Amino acid sequence: MAPGFERVGEVLAHGARLQVGERERVADLGSGGGAFCAFVDGECVVDIWAGHAGPDIRWESDARAVIMSATKGLTTLCAHILCDRGDLDIDAPVVKYWPEFGAAGKEHTLVRHLLSHQSGAIGVPGAGRILSWEGDGWENTPGIAAAIAAAPAAWEPGTRHGYHGVTFGWLIGEIVRRVSGASLGAFFDAEVARPLDVACHIGTPDEEQAHVATVIEWTPRSASRGGALTTIDPESLAGRSVLAGSEGHLFADQHGTPRFASFMNTPAVLRAEIGAINATADARGLARIFAELAAGDRLVSRTSVALFSEEQVCGRDAVMRVPTRWALGYTREPPSLIPGLPRQHGPNDEAFGHMGAGGQIAFADPVARIGCGFVRNHLENQAMPLMGACLVDALYRCAGATR
Repeated sequence: MAPGFERVGEVLAHGARLQVGERERVADLGSGGGAFCAFVDGECVVDIWAGHAGPDIRWESDARAVIMSATKGLTTLCAHILCDRGDLDIDAPVVKYWPEFGAAGKEHTLVRHLLSHQSGAIGVPGAGRILSWEGDGWENTPGIAAAIAAAPAAWEPGTRHGYHGVTFGWLIGEIVRRVSGASLGAFFDAEVARPLDVACHIGTPDEEQAHVATVIEWTPRSASRGGALTTIDPESLAGRSVLAGSEGHLFADQHGTPRFASFMNTPAVLRAEIGAINATADARGLARIFAELAAGDRLVSRTSVALFSEEQVCGRDAVMRVPTRWALGYTREPPSLIPGLPRQHGPNDEAFGHMGAGGQIAFADPVARIGCGFVRNHLENQAMPLMGACLVDALYRCAGATR
């Protein structure tokens, strides 16, 4: 750790207390562990870890986490690279690259709509027939993409935005495959992970899974009612986005019992290339990638960084029903709903990246020239998780004090 950044290590090791609205809240690693890394002007100033990666297993320097929806930032980067090379036009119709996607009235959907969560392709019709919550079928990327392509959109593309929580990875992944000829995971490995020598995978090989920390389920907010989660209407936008059906949905089974952690710990699920939710990475690798986006030009040009980080939509999300803010595939800091809630992407509005369920965060700040990554395995049960934001706040305070 660079001199002057000790406060970041204190927060990771001991957590933090903060006032959010009318409540005092505690941010910590729970019963698991995690790691935080940051680069400033290309120099690694923080690279720390703490806690446990599994039962009686300390979190070590080579531990990785399932980064949940922060995966979408890595998937976006693959499209970003193709666009930067001139191989992908974000203003072209999707059918230019994926003709089958034009079925059921979607022929006017633009690549830009896919990236900014405006396409309305939020579900996988018949998911219960081709996917199981025990891990079967998730490797069948062509079959899943074909099911999405054949279905009508949930709204007229471009007229609203709503979180494509699971389908985003298959949508952008299929574009990457059609344009490059490589699967999403193979493209990311060849163009990002190996050139930067980072421990990140979209689809983790069996031999690498021993390095992945065990995901620990969050405590349901309705624990006082027996620990069951509220069921979700499969016909609702929210239900479609989490593949709800007769056997439950991504986060809980048909009885409302949480299952997200056990699902994400399944070897077959980790092995599949699910470009929305299942990448594995260490904080060091994420920070290295986003440091390149913050200040470098090795992966993509500075011109294309400005293009992909520009706000596309901001406002009430049709799926999540809270304000969200999107660039082209990357998140931007959303409007704050509660006084005292720390910012996930730091103080500079130009920052962009992606958050993940339970508290993961990876972002680039081209103003401060910061690339940052935080991973954990005990999922934080908050719509806007606090631990990563507290670490980011400490980082910026230290960075400001050392300049």
